Amino acid sequence: MPPLLQVLTLLFGVAMAYLTYVGFRRHQFGIGGLVFWEIVWLALVLVSIVPLPHQPLSRALGAARLLDLAIVVAILIMSTVTYRTYVAVQLMRRRLEELVRTQALAELPTTGAARLQSEGPATSA
Repeated sequence: MPPLLQVLTLLFGVAMAYLTYVGFRRHQFGIGGLVFWEIVWLALVLVSIVPLPHQPLSRALGAARLLDLAIVVAILIMSTVTYRTYVAVQLMRRRLEELVRTQALAELPTTGAARLQSEGPATSA
């Protein structure tokens, strides 16, 4: 792996570890999320700094380098996370639509009856 790629990967891993910690401090996720993501970023940093001990693993799985294997696994994980996020957003959208519809229908008779009483009977001109 070229030294520049190692340095960039190291900087990215450290920056993401810091952002993960900041997100935890802002209560964006719990301790489980913090531990999981810190392990992911630490593993990325270790793979970028010390790639040689992991060469047999990457060769056994058909990747030229361990970083190549890490990128393929990351793409698979990102695809899974993207799909799950899409499903969650669609479910939330349906729930929100149902909630808005229910509230609108609940307010309709009250609002409509009050308006009719204040305007009086309709007269044709």
